[in-house]
Amino acid sequence: MSDDIDLRDAVLRWQAGWVTARDYRSDVDGDVVTVRIGLPERITDTILLTDDPERYAEAAAGIGEPSRWLVAPTTDRARTESAAAAAGLTVHAPEWLMSRPLDDHPAGDAPDGYELWLSGRRPVLVAEVVAAGGDPRALAAKGHLALSGEGNADAVADRIFTVPAHRRRGLGAVVMGALTAAARESGARTGLLVASAEGRKLYERLGWTVEAEMTVAHWSGHASPGPTGDPLE
Repeated sequence: MSDDIDLRDAVLRWQAGWVTARDYRSDVDGDVVTVRIGLPERITDTILLTDDPERYAEAAAGIGEPSRWLVAPTTDRARTESAAAAAGLTVHAPEWLMSRPLDDHPAGDAPDGYELWLSGRRPVLVAEVVAAGGDPRALAAKGHLALSGEGNADAVADRIFTVPAHRRRGLGAVVMGALTAAARESGARTGLLVASAEGRKLYERLGWTVEAEMTVAHWSGHASPGPTGDPLE
C-alpha cells in the first residue's frame, strides 16, 4: 500500500471513477458500495471497502441471487475463496488495484503504421490506436479514462485493450500515455485502475504500484472455477 493512500480511500476513489467511465450509479453505505449495473448477467455489484475476512464472509452470505457480484480487496485469497464457496459464489481470476502519480507518466507517439485518436467528452476520455489510413475497422488498441474526485484530481483508467493481431507493439502504453496526458491537462494528479494479470505487467512497466489484490466473484449457487476474462479492467 502506498504511504499516501489507505485501502478504503483507494477502493472508494477507484469505484467513483469506474462507475463514471461506465455510466453506472452507486451508493455508499459504511464499508459497502452498491453499484447498479442493470445487465441481465450482472444486475448489481457489491464492493467492499475493507479487506476484513469476516466482513467478506458476511457480505458473501448475503448475496444469494443470480446476477449479483461481489468485489473486495483481500490479503488472504485462500480464506476469501473459502468464504465465497461456502456462500455459493464462483470466484474469477485475481485482479489488482493499482495507482500512480501522473506527473511523470510515460507517453509516446504511435509507432509507424498507426495513428492515435483522442476523443470522448469530459469526464470520460477515449484513446484509440488505429492502423494508418483511418479505417474504423482497423482498430488496434483502445482505452477509456474517467476524471473524478474534487477538481478532477483522480484519473481512473478502464477497458484498456489491444486487439490480439496488434499486440507486442507497445500500443497499450501509447493508449495509457495519451489518456494520462489528457487527464493531467484537466487537473488529474493520481491514476487508479484495476488490472488483470496480463494488464498488470504493462502497468508495472509504466510505473504503477499495486495497492491491493482484488477478489471478484458472482453468485452461481455453487462453487466452481470462474471465467478467466477481466470483469473489472
